[in-house]
Amino acid sequence: MKDNEIEQIRALIEKQIGANMKGSRNPKEARRGLSFWFNNYNRSNGPIFSIRPSGLKRHIVSFKFGSYAVDCIKHIQDRASIEDYALAYAFTNQLKSLFDVSINGSTTTDRWQTSSDIEIKVTRKVSDLHGSQEILNTISLIMVPLVAAVAELIGYEEEKREEEHSIVEGGVKEYLVRKRERSPRNRLLCLSIHGEQCNVCGFIPHETYGKKLASILEVHHIEPLSEVGKPRAYNPEKDLIPLCPNCHRAIHKRVPALTPDELREEMNL
Repeated sequence: MKDNEIEQIRALIEKQIGANMKGSRNPKEARRGLSFWFNNYNRSNGPIFSIRPSGLKRHIVSFKFGSYAVDCIKHIQDRASIEDYALAYAFTNQLKSLFDVSINGSTTTDRWQTSSDIEIKVTRKVSDLHGSQEILNTISLIMVPLVAAVAELIGYEEEKREEEHSIVEGGVKEYLVRKRERSPRNRLLCLSIHGEQCNVCGFIPHETYGKKLASILEVHHIEPLSEVGKPRAYNPEKDLIPLCPNCHRAIHKRVPALTPDELREEMNL
């Protein structure tokens, strides 16, 4: 690939997961492999995400740590929360539902932990092994979710913390809801699981506006924390759904918010 195409891929990953990236051809890969890594690390001391052709009709995308990534691994082990891992597991489970996935040679994709020897490989069948569009598709479908999973564990921030100063319990809960709904990684997972359509009225934006425009769908937290009487485990696969702006606004017209089923009933759907 040309340098401007590598830059296009780098920008795509950065836009979708909210972390700065670098990328280049893999000097150790004889078959036009590409590697990407986080801007504040390099090939040796942080995570490496690679794509390479395999056989005649396959792309293999992989994630592993560099040889000198001890500090990065320890950082993840010290800071990553149960919720961070929940999102990471959700990404690998979603990839498994679509592609062949192995983690250290095993097809089990949940409950993995960060370690120096972890290696995740995802295989996708393609029609054009070296075609730019097929490479972009593989990057978007596979590498972006892998990068998002690791970015969550490292703790890259995606947004300004407007409500971080709040010490009121309700304010903290509302902040967490907004953070989840606005997070590009949660959005990425939400749309991957539920599809590019409103989960209440069924509106499909690209059928009206075309595929060139960014999706107008919004992410809705089904059971906002501000309405939950006691803490419960957050499930990123089930707690978030995509809604069109109209349905999202309508669902919050009542306090507590309407459930998706209640809004469908109101709309006679």
